[in-house]
Parts: sequence; structure tokens; C-alpha cells
Amino acid sequence: MPTRVTHFLHPSDVTGSEAVATSFNTTARHTHDLQEHLVAFQKNKRNYRGIIEGIHVFLTTGGGASQPTKITMRLCMDSFGDEVLVPDTEATIVSGITNATSHSVAYSVKLPIFQLNNLATGPGNGEVFLFVKVDDATRSPVFARSIITWME
Repeated sequence: MPTRVTHFLHPSDVTGSEAVATSFNTTARHTHDLQEHLVAFQKNKRNYRGIIEGIHVFLTTGGGASQPTKITMRLCMDSFGDEVLVPDTEATIVSGITNATSHSVAYSVKLPIFQLNNLATGPGNGEVFLFVKVDDATRSPVFARSIITWME
């Protein structure tokens, strides 16, 4: 009888209040610890390996016309946005049905990630950094929440 392979999905949910601009910057980012919800014996804080299944981004804005219509995200290994894991990916914003100042996008990534040793800082610790930018920052968009779902 063949061996059965089981996959486990894990969430990383981060909330914040970072201002989002029309270009990437190091302040409009969320830090995700992909090992946060693992059981104790699995939390080795060493090189992370897994498959990023999906990324959800939630923004809030002030009311009125000239709302952003697109979000671009970038997932990186470092907090400066230089070691890219998932390159710039643009999505059309979906606004809330009852609240036009709530916006979200969803990305289907399905990309294996290997966070290897960095000679300067040591082994990867399971943290990844999600950066976002919008096409129109007139209504002061805020990076309110992001969720990364990954699979082992």
C-alpha cells in the first residue's frame, strides 16, 4: 500500500497601522513569523522551508473619491526588501460591500520557499517581510492586516 502524504496548512496573521505610499518603503511592511504556530518540537528557528500558499492584504482608507485601485506586494527575506522571495505582484483591490473604505486583495502564490543561511546574520529564523504599495495614496491608505498561509 502506498504511503499517504499529509500536508498541514499554517496561518500567519499580522495587524498594523502602517501608512502605504505609491512606492515601496521599509515602514509599510508586516513581519510574519511563519514558525509561530508550530508545535514546540518543530520551532527550531533555523532555516525555514515550506510552500507559501496564499497572501491576503487588507487596507483601510479615508472616504471620498480617488480611492486606490491596485496593490502591489513583495515578500522578502530581509527587512530592507532586498532579498526577494516573491517578486512584485499587482492585484486589483476589492472594496467592501457595505464599507467602501475597507479594501482587500488575495494572491495565490503556491511557491516553495527556502530560507537558507545568510553569512552575515546566520540561519533564517522563519521570519519573512511583506511590503505593499498602492497606485493612489490620496486617501491615506493604511496597511491594516495581512495573512500568509503556508504549507509544510
